[in-house]
Amino acid sequence: MGPAMDDAADDLPISPGPQRAPGRDTILRACQAIGSLMELWGFKRIHGALWTYLYLTDRPLDAQELREGLGISSGLVSMTLHELIRWGVVSRATPPGARRERYRAEPDIWRAVAKVLRERELFWLNLAMDDLRQAGDQLAHGQDEHPEQRQARARIDELLSLGELGGELIEGLLQVGTLDVRRLRQVRLGMGVAKLLERRRKR
Repeated sequence: MGPAMDDAADDLPISPGPQRAPGRDTILRACQAIGSLMELWGFKRIHGALWTYLYLTDRPLDAQELREGLGISSGLVSMTLHELIRWGVVSRATPPGARRERYRAEPDIWRAVAKVLRERELFWLNLAMDDLRQAGDQLAHGQDEHPEQRQARARIDELLSLGELGGELIEGLLQVGTLDVRRLRQVRLGMGVAKLLERRRKR
């Protein structure tokens, strides 16, 4: 078994070895690349790495194969599989009569992204919106409101507008598979985001 990969580790165990299957180092590099990308979006790197390893394999794998393939601990495999299954991007695919449970990645990339957006991003967005509303209500009912409080309330209202619009954009993206950034211009904080997305789209 290779060294355990935790949140502080920089790389998956991709150094050459005499017993490596053909192409395994290349596969692990791809896993590392996707894992690092997912980490930038607030996920753990192992989430992206394990999903990619399953996605690049042409058959369902059991936990031992994942442990040996990625060089990580059994506990990390179990915890990561549990989270990925909860988000709907990995599913159980155990054939009848098999002694060990096997797992497969969601093969439809867009469906996998949509499931994460629905199960994770909208959940956290709604929690943040609830906290902002409570903060705004407390400021609104405060006695002897000062100019600083009025400005804070106005800024919170603006953040709420942007958050509500963000939720609508995510919902629209989930429904139709496209993202219309034009409505971002209705919110001052969203104008820079809209311009950035439009520039990238024109590349």
